[in-house]
Amino acid sequence: MSFFDLRGRCIPSPGMRLFQETQGDYYKIKLPIVDYESILLRLKKFNHLSHSFSLIEFKHRAEQLISKLNADENYTNILNGPHIPFICQADSHLPDLGENLDNILLPQLHDSFVEKFPGHHFKSVNQAGTSLNGKIKLEPSSRYANFIQSAQKKPVVGWYFPQALQEFDIASQRAQISILPEIANASLCLSGALDVCSALIGIPELLINSENYSPILCLSSYVHDDPRLVLLLKSYGAHMEFWCMSQMLMSGVTQVSEQWSGGITVFELI
Repeated sequence: MSFFDLRGRCIPSPGMRLFQETQGDYYKIKLPIVDYESILLRLKKFNHLSHSFSLIEFKHRAEQLISKLNADENYTNILNGPHIPFICQADSHLPDLGENLDNILLPQLHDSFVEKFPGHHFKSVNQAGTSLNGKIKLEPSSRYANFIQSAQKKPVVGWYFPQALQEFDIASQRAQISILPEIANASLCLSGALDVCSALIGIPELLINSENYSPILCLSSYVHDDPRLVLLLKSYGAHMEFWCMSQMLMSGVTQVSEQWSGGITVFELI
């Protein structure tokens, strides 16, 4: 059986809370042609990758992952949705997750974006009014600790599927990832800051779409110590913004939106 429909969205398990059972067609990512060389050059240029990775190695390892997904009937359909290759390298002494996001990942993403789109802005908005330092932990069910551990050992090649959990609320994104089976000879996790920023540093134009509105990318494996707050990346016209913002519609009721999209990241076994 497949756990994904013909558009690449995860088929919701019973009890999941969605905006609608059948995915809408309003918010779309217009995936540019994947250019491995350009992605690799940007990751190195903006100090996200210090390893002497070759283009041949990157492409080979990325395509091996695609072959593994194609060979696994549970996951073949995920490839019908947009997917972006990346390389992620994490410091063996990774600082606090919030500090890493504030001081390393977002500045790297800013530099890649404004170099690609001079005159456009990339800004960070924190509705809590303070830094993220000391405020972020991992959702235990997200499997993201495995991703970090792998990236600390050596640079990890992966694929980010930004619309795999489109229209799921944050709690359901976190619940759904825990239900999905393992992938034969690969790993997966609910997407978070390291992988999503890696993907966007490599392809900074991902959310800039003159034909359709782009979804809002949820970094749902990251949990703020204030449970009302969530972390998001979104386009604003021709600009890009990071938000730490409330997910509360009213007391006790969280956001569920056709625009909010959780991602799934598939990566190598290390």
